[in-house]
Order: sequence, then structure tokens, then C-alpha cells
Amino acid sequence: MSEDLIGAGTGTGDDPALGVPGAPLARVAAVLGATVVGAGRGAGAVTVGGVIIAEPGDALGDLTGVLVLTAGVRGADAADQVGAAAGAGAAAVAVRVDTTGVPVAADEVPAAVRQCAERAGVPVLAVAAGLRWDQVETAVRGELARAAAAERGGGPRGDLYALAQTVASLTRGLVSVEDTGHRVLAYAGSADEADEPRRRSILERACAEPCLSHMREWGVYRRVRDGDEVVDVAARPELGLRRRLVVGIHAGPRPLGTLWLQEGDRPLADRSDQVLRGAARLAAPQLVDHYYLGDPDGRLRSREDLAHGLLTGRFNASALAVHLGIAPTSGASVVAVDLREEPDAGDAARRDARLAEAAGMVSVHAAAYRRNALVAQACGQIYVMLPEPADRAPAERPLLRWTNDLVTVLRGHTRTPVQAVVAGTAADLADIPVVKLRGHHGLEILARTPHRAVETHDRLVSPLMVREVLDVLDRHGGVRHPGLEALAAHDAAHGTELARSLLRYLDAFGEVGVVAKELSVHPNTLRYRVRKAVALAGLDLDDPEHRLAAMLGLRLMNRGSGAENGAPFFPH
Repeated sequence: MSEDLIGAGTGTGDDPALGVPGAPLARVAAVLGATVVGAGRGAGAVTVGGVIIAEPGDALGDLTGVLVLTAGVRGADAADQVGAAAGAGAAAVAVRVDTTGVPVAADEVPAAVRQCAERAGVPVLAVAAGLRWDQVETAVRGELARAAAAERGGGPRGDLYALAQTVASLTRGLVSVEDTGHRVLAYAGSADEADEPRRRSILERACAEPCLSHMREWGVYRRVRDGDEVVDVAARPELGLRRRLVVGIHAGPRPLGTLWLQEGDRPLADRSDQVLRGAARLAAPQLVDHYYLGDPDGRLRSREDLAHGLLTGRFNASALAVHLGIAPTSGASVVAVDLREEPDAGDAARRDARLAEAAGMVSVHAAAYRRNALVAQACGQIYVMLPEPADRAPAERPLLRWTNDLVTVLRGHTRTPVQAVVAGTAADLADIPVVKLRGHHGLEILARTPHRAVETHDRLVSPLMVREVLDVLDRHGGVRHPGLEALAAHDAAHGTELARSLLRYLDAFGEVGVVAKELSVHPNTLRYRVRKAVALAGLDLDDPEHRLAAMLGLRLMNRGSGAENGAPFFPH
């Protein structure tokens, strides 16, 4: 191999994989069925940002961050190549060794190679001698592309690797995307759990012919070409084949490819078939670009921007509908989702990444539920827009079921108390921002009760009405009840809880036993507090207007203390 060729692929301008954090060496090893020796425990933290094939005698330039494949030698004869690559700064060196199986056993690596690796402080990737270096290089570049996709961030962005990772996270399986020529375009999932047909497809970047023959014989490809049926392919242990689900990716009647899901060491998650169907719909525009050499990243980011414009009302809704492939006369149901992550839980970049990952999961579920669903982020929340035909009223019960399923999935993956509000249906697309605002306000109300996962805007109308009344009173600072202000001042001066006790008493319709238990006081103590509060504030609780004024006034003062409807009531 020429010196010029060795130099290519090590500069950031020539190798698009460089300049990113890189692919973990441990993952590369798992994909190849290789083992890592040398460099001690630190080998597990090594990443590679590029890959080259080098032969004995090649002049090696700066190989910082590069995995070097030692061509022309194998076993103990590769020791000198290991030392030369280490001297050039290589991140790791791959050596082919004779082995009895895959993965390669550490004791099958010649002692000369292990000793050289330890002296040079460079990890050695021991690869089965039966693998060709071009196969290894292809697999490594696939991992570099996967790592680059992960660095850009998951979520509904148009990157097939990011979409594959989202599906793998949701289903607990191993995912791959193939075009109609059975070439592997993207993949995700634990390499350690891959069966032999999948391992070969990743290494060769194409489905292996024996597996193809079986799938054709079983009628799998015929079934996925005919529609969006998710085909369940049973495990065939005698063929080394684990269970798989597969669905076709289509643009109208035209097949574009297939989306595969292999079962790993654990059973696939419930509703994995629905996840797969939604992901196939999201993958279709990207495969269109694959065939017609378009710009999937740019086009799908533009679609996200348009969806955000529809949500916020920045652009003409009818014009946006044309670009988004939605009938301009459509309405749309809106679902608002909040992850409820703690504000101080990590830095802003981490929160943004988690939100993007969650938005990707929401996109997959939404696409499975409704083909033309749109997902956008706003105000640190996620909004789903589900276009509805103008002549058909949406069914609330299925939408509630879907929203509950979605929140259950998100809670499981984010480990946060995710909540969602079914905000309602906009009569036409131009009204979506109004409905979005209902969802936003509904989430603020729902935050008071973390145990409630999902609510509808209609069921939150009462607290929302009270909130609007309080907003009006808040804007008119002169509307205050002097007796209640005197009551709050008394509590602050004497460390009592008369105001809080009075509001809880009014909220509970005078049920002394319930409120006394809540406040951990004797019922007679509560009665005394209420009598004293009424006397200090000058209230007549037999008068309904006095009761209403007291409830609104106390809530307004509680809001000013920063704890609307919650304890502690007032600072004291």
C-alpha cells in the first residue's frame, strides 16, 4: 500500500468520521466477534475515529485516533506491525489470528503480540483469520457512522442510525434497515446478542445469501412487499436464527426497503410491532433520498421546522399543510407531553439531548398511530399534532388509550414522572396554536398531582377557570380583601397557620375530620383555628359570597407566596 494511501483517511478533511468522539473499541470488537488484549483496563475506554489498512513496510504518518488493520501478516508475525502502529500514535491495532470459533479467545492471541501490545501501551483487536480486511474495514466504518449519528443526537431528525437506535431502545431488540437490494443502511442494538446471520449482514453490509434464500422460501419478502404488515419470523435454532419481526418501508405502492428487528437475550417489548410500523413510516422519506440522492437531513429538519411553525402559528397554515402533505381543510388533535425532569438535573445540553431522544420515541409512536402525525418541541415540552378529516369528529377514547400507552413507555425510558394532556381538537390547522396553549396550561395544572399521568383539557376546565380568575385579580392589584391580608400578617407575626387551615376547611366543605387528619391536628384545634381566622378576617361563612371571596383571596395570596394550592401556605 502506498504512503499516499496510508496518509488518506487520517486527516479530518478526508475521513468524515474523524473529528467526532468516535466508536468505542469494545463495540467494534463485539460487532467483529473479536477480543481486545493489551493496554490493561484502559482498553475499555478507547475510541477510534478512523480506520486504515497497512502492510509491512508502509510509511506510517500520524495515526492518532485511528484503528490500524495489519494486512499481509497474521499471528505472531504481526508483532512488529503492532509496535510500528503504536509508535505512530494509533488508537488500536487489529491483528488476524487463527481461532477455533467466534468470539476469539484471549489465549488464542500469540504471546509475542500480547507482549508487544503491553510494552507499547496500545490495545490489540484480535480478529478471526477467516475475516477479510475489507469486511472489517466496512464494519468499522459502519460503527463510525453510527457514532457520528449518536453524537448529532437522537430524535426525529432524519438520520437512519438515530431512528434505528430509537427503535432498539423501545423494543429491546437489534435493529437494521435494508434497501431493496438487501444492503444494510443502518443498524443498532447490542452486538453481543446478534445471531450469526445478523453478524454476517453487519460485517458484509448486506443480508447473506443463505438467509435471503430462507426468507424468500418462507414468503417473508412477498408479504412485506404487499403492505405494512409486520411479519413475525419464528426462531430457527438449527439455522442459528433468532426470532425476528420485519416490516416493509414504502412510498405509496413502491417498496423502498425493510426494517428488521431481531430478538436478543430478552423477549421483545410489548407492542414492538406497532413501534416497527411507525418507524417504517418515518424511514420512508429517508429511503426516498437514498435512492434519489437527496438531502435527508436538510429536508427532514425542514419538516420539523414546518411542524414547529404550524404549532406556534408562525406561518400560514394552509400553505404549510401543502408542504406537509396534509389536507388544508383538516383539523388536528393536539397532545402535550412534559418529561417532568428536575430543572437542576444535569446541564442544559444533557436535558436537550434527553428531550430530543424522547421526541424521537414520541415520533415513532405517533407515526404508528397516525400516518401523517407531526411532532414538535416547544417550551421544553413535546407536542403531537394528529391531523383529523374535517368531516369526522375524533374519537377521544382511542386517543386517551394511545396517550396513556405513550406516557407509560416514556416513564419507563426516562425514569421521570412524565405527564400528558390531551388538549383537544383544532377545527382547522390555523387554530392549532390556541389548542397548544390549552395543553401548556393543562400541564401546569397537572403538575400539582404527579400521580396523574394523563388528563384531558375538558377534565381540567374547573382548575383552569379558577386560574384565569386569579390571573384577572392578580392584574388588578387593587382587588384585595383587607381582612385576609390582616389574617396573613397575624400568621407571619405569630407563626400560626390560621389562613392555611381556613382554606383547607373551605375546600373540604367543612369536613372537620378530613382536614384535621390532613393537618395532623385534633378536630377541636381545627375548629378553634377556623373560628379565630373568621373573627380576625371579619368573614361570615354563612354568606356564600364571603366564602367565595375567602377562597379566591386566600388562593391569590398563596400564589404570591410561590406555592399555589400547596403547603407551606405563607412564609412565616
